[in-house]
Amino acid sequence: MTAHRPTSQPDPALVPFADNSASRTIGGMTVENGTDSIAFYGQTDLSRDKAGLERARALLAFMQQVVETLEAQKDLPDVLPPRKPARVANPFA
Repeated sequence: MTAHRPTSQPDPALVPFADNSASRTIGGMTVENGTDSIAFYGQTDLSRDKAGLERARALLAFMQQVVETLEAQKDLPDVLPPRKPARVANPFA
């Protein structure tokens, strides 16, 4: 189950690349954690007001965590190999 946290505040529980299930929402932008990649989807406005500043800070804080996590990995590959498709049993068979 995916844990959605609709807040603009930094979420210390969302550790970049730590799992394949956690996500959070910043404005209308969803950040979905993964062990190999992090997905961003949706849309948010960084308006010229306090709410926009709060969303910008939340995005910046998470991106800084991502950069620090990647920089700390000593064996970071140039590029990940393509994923091999997994076989899934037919639920209708």
